[in-house]
Amino acid sequence: MLEFAIVGAGFSGIAMARALTRAGVHDFKVYEKAAVVGGTWRENHYPGAACDVPSHLYSLADAPNARWTRLFPRQPEIQAHLLSLGDELIATGKIEFAWRLRSAHWDAEQRCWCLTNAAGQQIRARTMVLALGGLHVPAFPDIPGKEQFAGSVFHSAQWRHDVDLSGRRVAVIGTGASAIQFVPIIAPLAAHLSVFQRSAPWLMPRPDFLFPAWVRSAFARLPFAAQMLRGSIFLLLELLSTGLTHRRFGGWARWLAQTHLHKQVADADLRARLMPDYPIGCKRVLISSDYYPALTRANVQLIDEPISAIESNGLRMQSGQLIEADVLIYGSGFKPMDVLADIEIIGSHGRNLANDWQTRPQAYLGISVHGYPNLHFLLGPNTALGHNSVLYMIDSQVRHIMALQRAKRDRNTLSAEPTAAAQTAFLQDVDAGFPNSAWAGGCRSWYLDTQGHNIALWTKSCLAYRWLTRRVNAADYHFDPQQLR
Repeated sequence: MLEFAIVGAGFSGIAMARALTRAGVHDFKVYEKAAVVGGTWRENHYPGAACDVPSHLYSLADAPNARWTRLFPRQPEIQAHLLSLGDELIATGKIEFAWRLRSAHWDAEQRCWCLTNAAGQQIRARTMVLALGGLHVPAFPDIPGKEQFAGSVFHSAQWRHDVDLSGRRVAVIGTGASAIQFVPIIAPLAAHLSVFQRSAPWLMPRPDFLFPAWVRSAFARLPFAAQMLRGSIFLLLELLSTGLTHRRFGGWARWLAQTHLHKQVADADLRARLMPDYPIGCKRVLISSDYYPALTRANVQLIDEPISAIESNGLRMQSGQLIEADVLIYGSGFKPMDVLADIEIIGSHGRNLANDWQTRPQAYLGISVHGYPNLHFLLGPNTALGHNSVLYMIDSQVRHIMALQRAKRDRNTLSAEPTAAAQTAFLQDVDAGFPNSAWAGGCRSWYLDTQGHNIALWTKSCLAYRWLTRRVNAADYHFDPQQLR
């Protein structure tokens, strides 16, 4: 029996594995559904894919990368960094690939998790850590006739690099974080590009630049310099995040976004159509300095009329107009809560996580769930961010899991789970901070469920989360009285 089974080999799974190794816990294994590590950055390889967080902050605390080539890292460089981190685990036999989790149930007698994969293979582990990520299950809009389109069609998270867009009529549905990155890349290739917008996003300028070779060399020789840059970026984002966590402080963000739009779009009609009709921050605030210019190209058309249906040769608008297309690309985002859709998780006394989360996903600290001993999530409910680096959140969560592991060892017990009261109190605390935030601006977003509950976001500062998770409060956990033999 393993001490730890980690499911997923993206940043979260790798961070957990590295922490266990540092602590001298070697009886663990990482199980990855694909053939290589990478998670989100393996799945999302569309043209122009890049991170919205500056590179020196977008790395694990114990695995800095002094060789980032630019301020905002692009997908190939991030994936290469992840591959290098994965190599350390592969060399020691700690990762098993092509292993897709299908079910896991808690064995109360043995005090362990029994995990079963898609091939029917089973493994047992005292503790299970689900590092599944959230930005890889594609979301498709509910438009009649999707299956009728005769040309090439794909989602940005399943990019078809074999489809040549040169000289083609291309239609893009969606103007979210992925679309604003790939639209500027494909616009010069297409004969005509139609961008279908349901709601305009708020955009901030992207001050990207290459690090000179001498700067990268200096960071490699002087690690403290890179750490100072990392710390400065973190504190700046924490300061700027007050405009999101406290809506009344967001005036500067709206001014900056509006100024950016006015500078880049001269046409008053197009500018008006690109002005969001909801408060800034209500949906994810995006950063780009080349999206607006792409929309001003002669061969690019922004369409904000609702789509009535998709037909074999294009998209039919509500007005009856047909926008012809040879290629259809969905830039319609993801379904972050669907990562568990095909995984059955059964906890104590036959509790089913899908049933428990049917009304609302919830976990104590976004990490552990009452009724599911020794089960931990990384980037679980209410720990996603709209204002800083999620890798900082991952580091905080991994630290807490390791602290809980030490607490179990000190008590000589086999398992622990949060109390129902602690889980409820955490959720109430999260909800208390939501109404005053920019995310509660009244719009629809993936942050909210159909009842309007915030199921995704941490609504305070990252420092507040680090403080909350810094230690294990024994009163918030039920420790199994059965002792280790």
